[in-house]
Amino acid sequence: MNIPRTSLYQREPITITEDKSNIITIVTWATLGSSVLVFLARQCVKFAMGRKVGIDDLFILAATVFLIGLSVTLLALASSGLGVSGVLTLRRANTIQKALYASNFFYVLTLGFAKLSLLSFFYSVYHQRGQRRAVLAIGIFILAWTIASLATVAFQCGLPKPWEVLTLHCFNVGAFWIVYCIIDMTSDVAIVMLSINLVAYLKVKVSTKISVIACFAPRVLVIGASLVRLLYLYPITPHKSPAFTLWIPII
Repeated sequence: MNIPRTSLYQREPITITEDKSNIITIVTWATLGSSVLVFLARQCVKFAMGRKVGIDDLFILAATVFLIGLSVTLLALASSGLGVSGVLTLRRANTIQKALYASNFFYVLTLGFAKLSLLSFFYSVYHQRGQRRAVLAIGIFILAWTIASLATVAFQCGLPKPWEVLTLHCFNVGAFWIVYCIIDMTSDVAIVMLSINLVAYLKVKVSTKISVIACFAPRVLVIGASLVRLLYLYPITPHKSPAFTLWIPII
């Protein structure tokens, strides 16, 4: 009995591999390049205006350094196959887990120092005692939350291999990052409110106030990005191919 070849071909499994690693690479380079340019432009403007180096400059320098470290780990993740569907080998899994573990530290430190830089700027501009106390209280909270987050990230999976973030012997990492995103968005809202309050007390033209508000308007986009990250982090578990599905919250 002759079996048509078309029937045999239809029975062969078809495996389609999705590769999103290039998107991670492109977004990482674009974000890193734009952030470094903004940092250099900021420092050049301050130097041209003859202003002294303040603590806000040190904080933003630290945030930029940690951002570079974060970008390096993300590029390593992309080259290791993060965002690529298919069989996850043991060697590839170990590389991705270690890079993810390191990227979590850089991510928390980058956000923490960036916000402390803004708050130190507000503290130097405000002159009323009540306003300074509010800025100081928010700054202390962000510093304490950053330290607590670093400790949580460090021991999220227990010793002796705390970097095995894609395994089942970790605590509920997803719940932690959900809480982290919520607090991150809340602190961003507080910073936006501080900027609005600052503009309200400025005795300048309306056009100047609008220009100042435009400088802080991107914080709203940051809040939106945190919300998107939160929505995509929630359904990810070790059972759902996180080496592929994590590509969206990573970028």
